[in-house]
Amino acid sequence: MEHTPANVAVCNQKGGIGKSTFTTLLASHLHYTLRHDVLVLDCDYPQWSIHAQRERELAAVEHNDVYKLLMVRQFKQTGRKLWPIVRCQPSEAIAHGERFRAERDYNPRIILYDLPGTVNADGILNLLAQMDHLFVPMKADKVVMESTLAFAKTVHRILVRNPAVRLRGVHLFWTMIDRRERTPLYEQYERVIRTLELPILATHVPYRMKFNKELLADTAGIGRSTLLAPERSFVRDAQIEALAAEMLSILNMPDNG
Repeated sequence: MEHTPANVAVCNQKGGIGKSTFTTLLASHLHYTLRHDVLVLDCDYPQWSIHAQRERELAAVEHNDVYKLLMVRQFKQTGRKLWPIVRCQPSEAIAHGERFRAERDYNPRIILYDLPGTVNADGILNLLAQMDHLFVPMKADKVVMESTLAFAKTVHRILVRNPAVRLRGVHLFWTMIDRRERTPLYEQYERVIRTLELPILATHVPYRMKFNKELLADTAGIGRSTLLAPERSFVRDAQIEALAAEMLSILNMPDNG
């Protein structure tokens, strides 16, 4: 059945907040585990980090029988092929996505966009306007919060409130949470955020070392990978499962987990 894919981005104009990491983890969890067909458009010029990770992983598989076995086992259990990734400039992303879908006869339920870390990139504002929802990670750090709230407030005012554009929501969520941080600190920030009329997801993502490790195939299980689903215990502990569930609820899609 033909359907219109949901255009979604995990984005923030502040670097180092994990937007590419979340995009990769969500794509793999949604596609391999929850069985929602996903397409990733890597628009994060010039590093194209997700595309580069896929290339590194494919090269690693060629020389590692453990990785090959894991991929074969995943395909036998799920029947899921790799989620496709297209490298492109932000200004060309929509056209590249439509061409890929037509040429490959692939109609994903969700298209995840990995965007540059600045709104000054060519074509980025037009691309933001063509998203359905934006999910904005934030960290309880003064510099990060100032940048994040300025970005979210501007996008909400200029785009979300504009009925002529597609974007329907900007959703903030906490990440890199350290158990040692004081709860009142988050409560203070959230009071400010509520005055800006910006929604905050219930999911709080803790800091985990495995976020930074690619294709981890040892006793700790699979972490961040474009080829393999993250291990269930990891997605639960790192709250990726909860984050995906909230995202799907906002998109009015079933959680197949």
